[in-house]
Amino acid sequence: MSFLPTFFNKSVQLQCYKLLTCLTTYSGSVYALAISNDGNLLACGGTEGIKIWDIKSRKELTSSSHHHESRGTVSCAIWSTTRKTAAETLCYGTGLGYIIFLRHSLTNKTFQEICARRLGSGFEITCLSWHSTSSEGNLRIAVGTRDKIIQVLTLNASSQLQSVFAVRLEYTVPKSVVFADNRDVYVFGLYDGNFMKLRDEDGSVVQEMSCKSVIGHAAVHSKRGVFVVDHVADGFTLYRLDGDGEPVRTFATAVPSMSLPKQVAFGEEGKVVVGGSDNGLVYVFDRKTGQILETLHHADTDSGLVQTISTRDLHGRCTIASASTAPGRGKTTIKIWVYDYAVQKAPSAPKAPSENYWSLSRILMMLTQLLALLCMSVFLLINYKDSFLDSAVNRVHGYMTSAMIVNVADEFSQHVKAAMKFGEFGEYVDIEDDNEGPTEGSIKHDIRMLRELAAKLMEIAQEAGGDIDEDEGKHDTDHPQAAKGDEWTKSLTIVS
Repeated sequence: MSFLPTFFNKSVQLQCYKLLTCLTTYSGSVYALAISNDGNLLACGGTEGIKIWDIKSRKELTSSSHHHESRGTVSCAIWSTTRKTAAETLCYGTGLGYIIFLRHSLTNKTFQEICARRLGSGFEITCLSWHSTSSEGNLRIAVGTRDKIIQVLTLNASSQLQSVFAVRLEYTVPKSVVFADNRDVYVFGLYDGNFMKLRDEDGSVVQEMSCKSVIGHAAVHSKRGVFVVDHVADGFTLYRLDGDGEPVRTFATAVPSMSLPKQVAFGEEGKVVVGGSDNGLVYVFDRKTGQILETLHHADTDSGLVQTISTRDLHGRCTIASASTAPGRGKTTIKIWVYDYAVQKAPSAPKAPSENYWSLSRILMMLTQLLALLCMSVFLLINYKDSFLDSAVNRVHGYMTSAMIVNVADEFSQHVKAAMKFGEFGEYVDIEDDNEGPTEGSIKHDIRMLRELAAKLMEIAQEAGGDIDEDEGKHDTDHPQAAKGDEWTKSLTIVS
């Protein structure tokens, strides 16, 4: 029943990652993939040495390193840069203990070998790492070898290697090595599952804990304070860098048919965990929940051992490269996916509406309101003519007393009186003065209209009040204040 969770997860996955390109390389297996810091180059290494590809053009670039028969299979590779130059430097290790540096020439787009050395007794170089804050002109490289030795080296501006320190671990065969932000070195043990932190000055152990499993590969995200390991079974496990060895979360894949190490990495600024498998898929997990976000199809199940992956985050784009061991001497396919996870469409600047736009909008709004009012009026008159008129008359008799109408008119007249004295901005306006500017003329015109409107309103209010009082007198009204309202009406005058 283990296939059911995978089936349901796949049925609801959103395919965010798009296949960018497929590269068919030489016969043999690929054990190392590395995407350059600018995202333009891909290095792949294995049984046939090292090859470098331009990702956009899908063309293989020329390299001066052609000694893979004598130096052994490429086991690991990293890209590095220095503050002094923007040129990419490729560093890779081999199964016979060689560490080689190739530097990209910006003039002829080729790679020249600038340094090559065999370390120690020639044991396999199992892992490499570089520090991003190396001093000007120097590269700081951490190297782990099969004979349990960790070395930190610098490659100076003259392309010469110098040793910072070298320590032999007691039980741990290093499988992955990563620089911390303060240049300390994290080491992950292959067989014993040990995680330790070495001081950058002399390599002394300052922290150690056990992950309680074999470590096939490991990746660190310093900003989030976590690391993830391949436990060479059915997935990957997340731990805290300052933890006590207890797992934070597991990321489960399908049950493998064989237990082989698979590379794992962080992507999308640490939001996802990307790992290989033996069923032809590359898994993309949500780091916080452990759920499968997406599965990328690399190969068919029969030849689907995806041991080698690499990721690169650059300007909101996550790039994933994957490769697998080829059966026999067959061709090897490398696939590259991309996802622009942080791309947001810039909001377009709002266009200033034209005068025609606003005038048309206002006209349409007024027509719509008038049409709605007309439809409502026709509907009420057709269906509720008698009851509507009777109710309206009763409400007018009950509420529209002469006193109320006169009070409303009186209040309005007071506002008109104030408006006659002061303009729009609080200035005093003399409406009798004929000497006026263009602004004052419009203000005085509005005031005169208000005065005429107030006078008309008072006239209508007095007439309405009289009509209402007559009708109320015939019906013995219960509103004796109406008579007083008439007296107020007689004494009310409009100040002009």
